[in-house]
Formats: sequence, C-alpha cells, structure tokens
Amino acid sequence: MDDDKSIPQHFLDTSVLRSLLLGTQVYKQYFESQFTDQPLYISNYVQMEMRRSYLINLISFYFVLRLETINNIGDAIALWSNRFKTSELKAILQLIPQLFSTHQLNFSSPQDKEKAISILGIYIKRFELLLRKKFNNTNTDSTTCTRALVPLTLDLQNLAAGLKQFADEFGDVKNCRSKCQIDQFLLVQYRSEIEQLIQIAAQLPKNSNTRGFINIANNLKEILAQGAAACDCKRCEKIGDAVIALNAPRNMQLEHTDNSFDYLCSTINQPHYKHPSESKIFAR
Repeated sequence: MDDDKSIPQHFLDTSVLRSLLLGTQVYKQYFESQFTDQPLYISNYVQMEMRRSYLINLISFYFVLRLETINNIGDAIALWSNRFKTSELKAILQLIPQLFSTHQLNFSSPQDKEKAISILGIYIKRFELLLRKKFNNTNTDSTTCTRALVPLTLDLQNLAAGLKQFADEFGDVKNCRSKCQIDQFLLVQYRSEIEQLIQIAAQLPKNSNTRGFINIANNLKEILAQGAAACDCKRCEKIGDAVIALNAPRNMQLEHTDNSFDYLCSTINQPHYKHPSESKIFAR
C-alpha cells in the first residue's frame, strides 16, 4: 500500500478554520491532534468567509469602541449587545473580554478605553496576517471572489483610516460582484452538479441533519431559475458551503463540521471528513 495515499492533504472549510483560530483550547488541541503539523490549505473564498463572518465584525466593534459617546469598554460591549445579531454578538463576546482581560484592562475605566482601541487594532492586524501566513492557499478560486482580494493595509499610527478603507471596500458588494465570476461558476461550470444537488435535496426529509443542505439547495434552485441576477454577495453567503465544496481540490480531503457537506461532497465525489462538534469533544 502506498503510504502517501493514506495521509490526505487537508482543505479546511470555514468552520474548521474558525475553530483552529478561535475555538476553546480543548477544541484547538483536538484539531491539532488530527492534523499533526501537516500542511493545511484554504482558498481565497474560505478566507473571504472568515473575513465576512468574523474580521468585519471585529472592525465594527473597533469603531463602536471609538465612539465619543462610549466612555469605557463595558459601555461598548453593552451597545454592541443591543445592536447586533446573535452570530456577530457571539463572535465578539467570545474574544473581547478575554483579549482585554489578558492585558488587565479595567472595563469601567475611561483611561483604559484608549488602550483597548490600540490593543484591538493590533489584534486585527495580527489576525489577518495569521490567516494568510499560517495556512497554505490552494491558489484556485474559480469564483474569482473580489471581496477575498480586498487588501487590509494597516499603519499602526493610523489604524482607523486603514480599517475604514478595508471595511468600505469589503462592504461595497455592488463593485465586488461586478468583478467576480460566481454566475459563471454556478450557471455554467458546475451547473450539472448543482442540478444533481437540487434533485437529491428534493427527495430528503427535512430534519436537523438535512435542513442546512436543503436550504442551500433551495437557494441554488432559485439561482438556476433566475440566472445571474440572483447571484449577489448576500445570496453567496447563503450557499457558501456549496461554493466551498464545489471549489475544493478533488485531490484533497475537505475537513468540516457541518452536516451539509455530507450531502454536498458525496454527490460531487469530493473526499471529506466530518469532525465532531465542540460540545461533543467536551462530552467525551
């Protein structure tokens, strides 16, 4: 038996990438034991998803913290809690208290607010660098996602300007969409695979295991019916797992935690492995 074939190359979906970067110590250790210093791969599109779901929210919190009406870290967290939806809230509230407590900042102190702004800015810069340096890029992105290519150039003397420019360009979905090829990717390159996915979803019972996949398939069905006009960044967010699976290198194993990939990958003959959730690791 060829030993090289027994060790797959690992292509990470967004959930595994997020867990490696932001998970609890126990969950990080689980993944590190699974991959044992082997090279890990992501695509531009997976990197974009990480920026969209996490980094852009960190930047939003940075600007909340900078508001003149916010006196301290505690007030910024309170305002954030009232303004933002659950997934955004969870991501920030996992990090912020831990980050600022590590630096022994006082959440009630107006003086420590300025320190917090600086610490958060440096963290954002380091996080973006880690995203690009720690993981290998497959350098294949048939969607040519333009949001993935928006540069985050930060000068530590003027962090706010660099973060604002990045957030504005990343948020300019009309301009980004005008330059990407997601319509060709879905309507031409992988049309037959998408038709197959829609057909399989129509035959499945809707339950907790299939719900995510069926929702993706329903969005894909609307895209096929409406054409390029239905392909925008908001829709792309809803079908992200499908895009990641279709765009994954077939000679790599897609590492994931979401049930949707079980259906997506088996249909398109993409090697994959579903890892246990964080709660299951803790329950062991």
